[in-house]
Amino acid sequence: MRNFFLVLKFELLNLIRKKAFRISTIIISLIAIIALTIPVIADKFGSPIFNKDDKPIEEVEKAHYGLLIEKDSIDLAALKLLLPHIDIVDVDSKEELSQSVKDGDVEAGFIIKSPVQYEYLVMNTSTYDSKQYEMDEALLALYRDEALSAEGIDSSTVSDIYNVPIEHDVEVLGKDSMKNYLYTYILVFGLYFIVIMYGQLIAMSIASEKSNRAMEILITSTSTESLIFGKVIAGALAGIIQFAIILSAAAIAYRINAEAWEHSLDFIFDIPAEVLLTFSIFGILGYLFYLFAFGIIGALVSRTEDIGASATPVTIIFMIAFFISMFSMNAPDSLLLRIASFVPLSSFMAMFIRVSMGNVSNLHVGISLALLIISTGGIGLLGARIYALGSLMYGNPVKFRTVVKLLREQRSLNSTR
Repeated sequence: MRNFFLVLKFELLNLIRKKAFRISTIIISLIAIIALTIPVIADKFGSPIFNKDDKPIEEVEKAHYGLLIEKDSIDLAALKLLLPHIDIVDVDSKEELSQSVKDGDVEAGFIIKSPVQYEYLVMNTSTYDSKQYEMDEALLALYRDEALSAEGIDSSTVSDIYNVPIEHDVEVLGKDSMKNYLYTYILVFGLYFIVIMYGQLIAMSIASEKSNRAMEILITSTSTESLIFGKVIAGALAGIIQFAIILSAAAIAYRINAEAWEHSLDFIFDIPAEVLLTFSIFGILGYLFYLFAFGIIGALVSRTEDIGASATPVTIIFMIAFFISMFSMNAPDSLLLRIASFVPLSSFMAMFIRVSMGNVSNLHVGISLALLIISTGGIGLLGARIYALGSLMYGNPVKFRTVVKLLREQRSLNSTR
């Protein structure tokens, strides 16, 4: 154990002292602080985000539409009443309307051919264009009013009947998925970020030691279990420390500016203890699981340049697990997420999402946790054996099946002694 703690201390201090660690932590923390101070900054510059007096913050500049009405098909005054936020410019001809659109005097032009038909003139189309929708709604309202009046029916009475507000109360008996979505997304994405970053870092650290032949001395002076567990846990602790610093900075910044946010983000920073405990346990175990996997990759290559290609299978598997979890957040009780919550490759994210946003029994949580603990311990011990064997092999990257074959031969040799 003494050798393990020596390796752990050395690697952890080495990671924390690196400029990349400190600079990235400071930059991300500053981004979070600035983002959570935006309402205060906006208020100082006279552009408040929240309207505390329930009054318009500022008069919105009206849009300008050109309009040509053929054969007196609609009542222009009535149309203007239905579109109070739009400045309607009446023109005399299609040529004049087209020229106005081309010159930018109006944003769009409409040629009303009948109460239910028009021609739309626009300079450039866009992915989201609300102008036609607004005109459709206005013309439809005019047509309905005239049709109802012709039948002797009061259109306001019909409108009141169709638009009566429905009151309802919601009692959530399980989890409020909509409320929990944002902080679940943030925590899962943060876990994804540190696994990718520190996984590559662990692999590069092990591979770089091989390149300077320091590994031969290390392996002869201490056990491989102490080395790989010390390195991986040091990387895990560095990631946890960085993540905790960033979250703490964000939490402090929000607490200071909570009044400016009108406490609208309280639910993000008041995460239930059950959810935090599940995230901590499953997140740390899954984090260690993948760090051990990246550590094995580092032991199988001789140069840091080979890590990118060799780590691709592990990275792809991790990304598949991540995307399955993220895409299933909208359906936390789906069959796909339930299966993923028992597979160690994805359970550390999937089970956390189920606990945070869905309904899951304590038995299922216990089974998933047991499988993850066994798998993490197993890949750690396997990593130690591969670490000892692969770290003394130089040249081209060693294929995993070659290492498995050598481990079997080594086991057979030991059993015959």
